Amino acid sequence: MNAFFGKIFRLPVYVHLLAIFILSCLILYIVLKSIDSYTNHNQGVRIPDVRGLQIEDAAPFFKQNKLRYVIVDSIFSKETAPGAIIELLPEANSKVKKNRIVSITINAKTEETVPVPDITELSFRQAAALLMARGFIDVEHKYVSGEYRDLTIGVEYEGQMINSGTRVPLTAKLVLVISDGNIILNDSTENNVEIIGDDENWF
Repeated sequence: MNAFFGKIFRLPVYVHLLAIFILSCLILYIVLKSIDSYTNHNQGVRIPDVRGLQIEDAAPFFKQNKLRYVIVDSIFSKETAPGAIIELLPEANSKVKKNRIVSITINAKTEETVPVPDITELSFRQAAALLMARGFIDVEHKYVSGEYRDLTIGVEYEGQMINSGTRVPLTAKLVLVISDGNIILNDSTENNVEIIGDDENWF
């Protein structure tokens, strides 16, 4: 039997096939090891929970864990210090591979402002809907004497009527001033009524 296999492997074609097989296995092994090394197989790290820290204070934690980061967005929150980290993606304490880029959302240092649209002579519902569409979240209303019921007269901010185009924070409390449909007679009207009354009495 040994003599039989010895004769076979002495033939050039079988020697070549065996050499090709061994070489293929060796190449496959090298490729798999290279992929493991490139992707840091089984070398995961955890994303540090740096929420609430300023970006310059959080940077050493990312460097220590061999992670990279990029600021992708900013939002405004009164509950968090200006410039502080609010969100991480992937989330804090997630296990990722080394050199992973972590997306960071920080708290804006100034509150976003938006110009107030022109809502005069719109209905109450139209004016409120327009303000909501612009992003205002705290919109109230009050009625004052006026000729037409539910007609918008203007908008108040911090107790003062403001012009359209005035920029105010999106979290500002706005008050729509709405006509109640009841006209109060002014002094000149009242005087005219009295004069007419006197004339009627004279006649």
